[in-house]
Amino acid sequence: MNRICIKDKFGNDRWFLGEDIRLPPFEDKLSLEDRLSFIHSFDLRPDDVIIAGYPRSGNNWLHQMIYMLLEGTLDPPPLFGPDSYVNLETATDTLRILPPVKPRALFTHLLFKDLPKVVTEKKVKVVHITRNLKDVFVSLYSFSEKLTNIRYHPPWPEFFSTMLDDGLWYGDVFDHVTSWEKAIDDHPEHPFYCVTYEELTQNGVDQLESIDQFLETHRGRPFCQAVVEKCHINNMVNLRMAQEAKFNRTMLFRKGVVGDWKNWFTVAQNEEFEEVVRKKMAGYKSLHHYQFE
Repeated sequence: MNRICIKDKFGNDRWFLGEDIRLPPFEDKLSLEDRLSFIHSFDLRPDDVIIAGYPRSGNNWLHQMIYMLLEGTLDPPPLFGPDSYVNLETATDTLRILPPVKPRALFTHLLFKDLPKVVTEKKVKVVHITRNLKDVFVSLYSFSEKLTNIRYHPPWPEFFSTMLDDGLWYGDVFDHVTSWEKAIDDHPEHPFYCVTYEELTQNGVDQLESIDQFLETHRGRPFCQAVVEKCHINNMVNLRMAQEAKFNRTMLFRKGVVGDWKNWFTVAQNEEFEEVVRKKMAGYKSLHHYQFE
């Protein structure tokens, strides 16, 4: 399994698969080496689509909408079954990715450099989503509290401080965002589409129509409008269920709002956060996604 424990500065145990890539400690027998080899060699169709972003940035929500664009349907996808997985790094020989009989919408929290090698070879389209990291902190904290098999549930102040230091699963969130931005800048020939959670929330139809054009699915604005309405947060729980699910998928969905961090951050925490952002993200365009106040 290659599980390792990296304590935070408060002495709380954090379990990962791998010290560098810091995958969550999935409950299966696949070694880290075998899992990374599986990811690296995974084959893709040229017309597959990968949705990428740090955990709790809206990946599931965006994936649902892109699936509907690809399929031209408002019906939910066959997700989370043993032969219908859509997350690259959680797939194994018993949890298999959807077969390549048609274009697939897959998602990941990995960095661009860790994606299958055919992503660059076949110019597989990538939709990258980011979210105000303050809301990411809060959403990830609330999500981790629901996980009974991954026991990292420190008090909010300790969690907050740890996220500022070096993050949780998939590593430092600031490094994750800036690494993706650099990869996008370094590969101008690659088909990327970048969107923020806030843009999808505030102007979802326009954004989805632009994604429709990027993917060349040509569904049109009325269909995009229907998809946005179908994928409202109040509907997502029912849309994403499957009988084969091993755990309660309702935990994936929370409030789906922008700015909930204001109910959590103290004035001092907000000031500390913004100072860390200025240091860790200096010189990156991503810095301008945040409104300092």
